Amino acid sequence: MAVQTLTQRGKLFPLIWNLTSLSYSKYACNLELCQSIDIRKQENWKFNSNAVVMKLCRPLSKFPSPVKFCSTSILIKCWNCDTIQAQYIPFCNKCNSLQPLDYKLNYYEILGIEEAFNIDRKVLAKTFKKLQVQFHPDKHSLKTEKEQQLAMEYSSAINKAYRCLNHPVERALYLLDLAGQSLHEGQLDMDPKFLLEIMEVNEKLAEADNKDTVQAIGQHNQEILDGLLREADVAFSANDIETARKVVAKIKYYNNIYEKVRQFEREHGIID
Repeated sequence: MAVQTLTQRGKLFPLIWNLTSLSYSKYACNLELCQSIDIRKQENWKFNSNAVVMKLCRPLSKFPSPVKFCSTSILIKCWNCDTIQAQYIPFCNKCNSLQPLDYKLNYYEILGIEEAFNIDRKVLAKTFKKLQVQFHPDKHSLKTEKEQQLAMEYSSAINKAYRCLNHPVERALYLLDLAGQSLHEGQLDMDPKFLLEIMEVNEKLAEADNKDTVQAIGQHNQEILDGLLREADVAFSANDIETARKVVAKIKYYNNIYEKVRQFEREHGIID
């Protein structure tokens, strides 16, 4: 039997895994026993004894399946009923109380979708609406004050995640953040020729005095932007973060032009 330990709130909790001939997927560590027995001292145990495992572990009938046990994840205690959760879940398996949001989750994990640049926005919208209903503060208005506050935190996190991932440029920037390659101005040297082209487009846009000219600039800019977004998808799919970073840097410039075109169209009543 192998043993792994982790620290939680200053206490060392032994985690048991590879439970001899037992099916470990049906058991979780009994923390009360684990805390009272120093299982790290191997001489205290007959490692092939199923009785030991049965004593230290309890049947896990109420936890979701499949559940990953004995990982490096910190086991969570329900604030309402003190039930130990084998992994992070939004609702307690025993009392169904809303649990504190795990702020280590990224936007993809919050929405429960695959971490990728190319995502189905229809599926994203459907998932978002489902989570919105589930965690909307109004749905928890009759629950405890703590749960009402937690519902607001969940709702806010879900909205932020959706706004980011629904926008391809923000999504690309966020993926760079997750890869530890955040893209900030001044961090990447751009080709002077490229910067000159961008400057010329901005000058034309500033001097434009009719919608036809602006829309022509916008159409050409959109074609370039679409091509760069495809390049970004290829780079992210190949986990080529260096190339993705260079492509996304260009995307930021063309997206800025896109926003200026949209602003002109709004000001002149072309779009709402």
